[in-house]
Amino acid sequence: MKIYDVVPRAGLDPELGLLIAALDDSTREWRSNLELPPVEAIVYQPWPDAYSIGALILHMIDCELHWFEGFVAKKRRKKADSVLLLSDEVHQYGGRWPTPPAEPIEWYFDLQDRYRARSVAALVGEDPARMIERKNCSVSVRWVLAHVVEHDSYHGGQAVLLHEMWKARRRA
Repeated sequence: MKIYDVVPRAGLDPELGLLIAALDDSTREWRSNLELPPVEAIVYQPWPDAYSIGALILHMIDCELHWFEGFVAKKRRKKADSVLLLSDEVHQYGGRWPTPPAEPIEWYFDLQDRYRARSVAALVGEDPARMIERKNCSVSVRWVLAHVVEHDSYHGGQAVLLHEMWKARRRA
């Protein structure tokens, strides 16, 4: 019998540690369902300027970095990060996604793992109830983490679906 649990990440406030454990579990879940797509599937875009598995993963990393390091920890973004993650080329709401690097999925997973460690380190010492002012609202650090968990799950599911679409297209 398998046993599933999410153990709060050590070194963080227990509430934040639990949310990071949920984020890690979300990532584990969609990665497991994604399997190991070939490079052709990673760069596959179902129509011009559409998202792809690779672009979605880069976007997920970019957003996590923005929310944890930039928004919560108020750290200035490094230009090299923006270039690597294609930050300026993704226009999510405009429906324009770049073609991602033609790298194996392990490259993307390793990149995500390295940035996750860096992003989570930015949360050490944070109070989950601390409120951060935005233009039209205030959000807690706790809300930011919950939002990133939701974002990871949402786009991870899209990546899985894209791989299934690519496989179906190959069979047709």
